[in-house]
Amino acid sequence: MHNNFSGGRKNRLVRKMLAGTILGAFLAVPAVAQETQADPTLTADDYIVVTAQRRAESIQDVPIAITAISGDVMDRTNARGVEDILNRAPNVSFVTNGSRDRKEISIRGVSNLLDPYTATRSATYAMYIDEFNVIVGTSNPNILDLERFEVLRGPQGTYFGRNSLGGAINVSTRKPGDTWYGELNLDYSSFDTKRVSAIVNVPVLEGILSVRGAGLIESSDGNIKNINPTGTPGNNTNYKSGRLTARFTPAANITSDTTFSYSRERNGMRAGVPTGFLTNTWRNLYYGGAAGLADPDGVGFYPDNQTRVNFDEPSSVGTTFWYLSNRTEVDFDTFTVTAVGGYLESQVFQFGDVDGSSFSYFTEDQDIDRSSLNGELRIQSNGNTRFEWSLGANIGRDLGDSVQVTRYGSGGLHGRPDGFAVSDSRSKGKTTYQAVFGQATYNLSDQLAFTLGARYSHEKVSLQQIRFSNQVLTDNIDRSVTFNDLSPKVTVTYKPADNILAYATVSRGFKSGGLQSAQLLLRDSYGPEKLWNYEAGFKFDAFDRRLRVDLSGFYMDWKGVQQAVRFQFLDENDILRTVNGIDNAEKAEVYGIDASADLRILDSLNIGVRGGWTKAEFKKFPNAFVDGMTIDLAGKPMVNSPEWTFGADVEYRFPISDTFEAFIRPEWSYRSKTYSNVFAYRYETWPFIASGYHNVNLRIGTESDRIRLIGYVENLFKADYYTNTYEKAFYSGVQLEPSVRRIGVTASFKFF
Repeated sequence: MHNNFSGGRKNRLVRKMLAGTILGAFLAVPAVAQETQADPTLTADDYIVVTAQRRAESIQDVPIAITAISGDVMDRTNARGVEDILNRAPNVSFVTNGSRDRKEISIRGVSNLLDPYTATRSATYAMYIDEFNVIVGTSNPNILDLERFEVLRGPQGTYFGRNSLGGAINVSTRKPGDTWYGELNLDYSSFDTKRVSAIVNVPVLEGILSVRGAGLIESSDGNIKNINPTGTPGNNTNYKSGRLTARFTPAANITSDTTFSYSRERNGMRAGVPTGFLTNTWRNLYYGGAAGLADPDGVGFYPDNQTRVNFDEPSSVGTTFWYLSNRTEVDFDTFTVTAVGGYLESQVFQFGDVDGSSFSYFTEDQDIDRSSLNGELRIQSNGNTRFEWSLGANIGRDLGDSVQVTRYGSGGLHGRPDGFAVSDSRSKGKTTYQAVFGQATYNLSDQLAFTLGARYSHEKVSLQQIRFSNQVLTDNIDRSVTFNDLSPKVTVTYKPADNILAYATVSRGFKSGGLQSAQLLLRDSYGPEKLWNYEAGFKFDAFDRRLRVDLSGFYMDWKGVQQAVRFQFLDENDILRTVNGIDNAEKAEVYGIDASADLRILDSLNIGVRGGWTKAEFKKFPNAFVDGMTIDLAGKPMVNSPEWTFGADVEYRFPISDTFEAFIRPEWSYRSKTYSNVFAYRYETWPFIASGYHNVNLRIGTESDRIRLIGYVENLFKADYYTNTYEKAFYSGVQLEPSVRRIGVTASFKFF
């Protein structure tokens, strides 16, 4: 269909779509304003409160497309990770690479297309926990004892800083208070999965010092078994996490929160099964270029096989992540000064079987150590005044140290001895950055406001790298490069009534470039990504705030898209060579619509629906290099960008005694087909193009003020789907992580 439209016709279509969104929003304003007026007896507590602009505001008053999930909803839905939350956000998707903390998130079609295992972590979205930047260390933090989880769509450079190209994730934890509180949660589910978590709040000195702690331990046998007795038993998992926060309030206008958080994940192996699909690289490596499927190796291929592998070598995959942060706020009545700073470290590792077979062909050792030291100082006006403003500065340093070695096993492939290094790459990365930012809103009247913001940033990227191929030195680099950027934001807000908000925004997103070795004619550095976002939105509530609607349309012009290049080949001497690098696409284009609505029909019945349509595709990329072939990607969709995302949930509550009420909660989500891997551009077939899927969860429970019991079935109808494919040196073909049905029960006990 793409080829039937010229670029000019499609641009006119986009402009008409955005104009229609704006016009529809403003035409709807008078009708909604006449239909309902805000109930003066209701307070701001009846709204969802968010901190997307670094102040507590009703979600209905913020001119940003936001999905906010409260901690109470996360508790009732038994959310264990970001995937359980992101399914509730329109135009948000993710792929997983075989373990809990190996996820790449896409917001409105904008995602990271680079190797996630480089020395310093790259991302196209920001992730903050209590305003501390943690994206260097994790993409799936501990979500126990959260106040709120916000997904902000569109560039968020003014407040959320570097690399918030596609959006930001803003996580707020529950803070210590002046009352004693305790909570114990027990959960048991399929695959002998056991989870225990606890929360405790201790008022040490009333009004001055209080402490809150939350921790969990989870273990599981996993859904995949290894039939080979000499290898790891399967993808058994062990996850531990804890967070301790101390709140110090030495004066009425001073609040200081210090947090230490620690997480540790250990898995027997990646959660993947073989597909039998061989890319060109591995067909040549293992099968002399012959066509056809790989060796089923005693287990077979997906979808017939979804639970077994045959790995002869012991393996392990894991992550360790911790941070120490402080947020101090001083309120001077007319303005507030906020300082946020902290330090984090993470370790990502995997070792053992990498050929994915019962033959000892290859083993791998990979270890990545990362750290980040960053801080922010911000001054912000208080209250709703004619002129509202904020000014701030940000500084940080990210370090990374990566070691990756692949060795021949005892199988004698290519005549190499056991332990001979196929590839050996060691790199040290460093990024230092400084930024100043500001935003000012002038309220021309009670209805009309104009906002202007900007962020100026400076980054210096350094890389030291030594790489060997078959014990021959191929790369030895030590270079630095700097990037400067000014990203503005302009927003016009129109609010004709308390329950109506319409806005239009133009904003710019920026992600710096970096360094690499100039293999196979790649440049020794790659350029930054720059994205202009044009957006219009409309929010309103009606029927005494029983209905809340959020609608937005957007168009993004994305230049310099960073695309990973990686493939291997056998040279004329039968030596395995590896090419790694990053190229820049000249241009991509993203446009679409987000929509969500929440309806409280009765006090006991709540319905939430959401939907998104995104068209994200390359516009100009004539010389993309994919698995050894040059391909023109113009008109091809972006990886990890489903065109359609839908979801709905219904919660019905009813009393069953004087102290207990019961509830039933069905949940549904849908993602359309997705290019799950860059290899889809060359092969354009299964498994790299993942089919669309529906997923239904069901939860039934009862609760009182102190006790909650829930039974649940996730993937109720046992839908067969996957979100991603990944490739190492797999003898049995590309791997994917299959879906599972999980049945469980959880019990919570509160003490106060």
